[in-house]
Amino acid sequence: MMAENDIPRSVLVLGLARSGEAAALALVARGVRVRAADRNEELDTGRLREAGVEVRLGADDPALLDGVDLLVKSPGVPTEAPLVAAARERAVPVWSEVELGYRLLPGTPILGVTGTNGKTTTTELLGAIFRAAERPVEVAGNVGRPLTAVADPPTNAWVVAELSSFQLEDVHDFHAPVAILLNVTPDHLDRHGTLERYAEAKLRVFENQDECDTAIVPRGFGAIPGGARRVEFAGDDPLPAEAALRGEHNRENAAAATAAARAAGIPDDAIAEALR
Repeated sequence: MMAENDIPRSVLVLGLARSGEAAALALVARGVRVRAADRNEELDTGRLREAGVEVRLGADDPALLDGVDLLVKSPGVPTEAPLVAAARERAVPVWSEVELGYRLLPGTPILGVTGTNGKTTTTELLGAIFRAAERPVEVAGNVGRPLTAVADPPTNAWVVAELSSFQLEDVHDFHAPVAILLNVTPDHLDRHGTLERYAEAKLRVFENQDECDTAIVPRGFGAIPGGARRVEFAGDDPLPAEAALRGEHNRENAAAATAAARAAGIPDDAIAEALR
């Protein structure tokens, strides 16, 4: 893993919605020279400018890459965007906001949750399980709080991160010791093009795992990348308690959350309390 002090000293953040703004603010707070760009000329960028970020709104000018060592892209920016393509042509590394967030949290274990459906429910349920076990936890990612907005988590904290396919497109070193794939059904094909490419993006959550890690997948799911211990789940799994959330899909979410919590060392009594 790249240490925090190895973050390049000049970065272009592309896309200034919630995740992009958080990434730019996290970088400038660490003394990085940050240029931030978005096509939307109507954005309120006052907070970024006050923090010392150089903001450019409007056209995708390749000159924005001049003097830049890294491009960090928001989830809403497709990998085919002109500035992203231009960065690759110039051999400028391209990271997702999640990749940056991971590198800004050295030593903090991440529990990654991805899938087409049920991500938010499962992520929030895992947050409740950690709290029931009185274990420090930060809940972030696609659930609403960008990963780069997590700063100075408590000692021994875990970060439970909801991860979309858009966020996983441009990860490189991102590593989650425990990762869940809930399901894969056709979605975002306008962005990914094919179901295969969409599934590949989801599966990237596993690619840097090794034998010390845990990959949690639906029962009977096919091959996955990485070298983690594989744990399968299904809606008819025995649980420490029946979840208050009703419906077969929520029982599947509870089964996945239970498997992940156990992998993180949380006892069944705390899992049961949160499920109830």
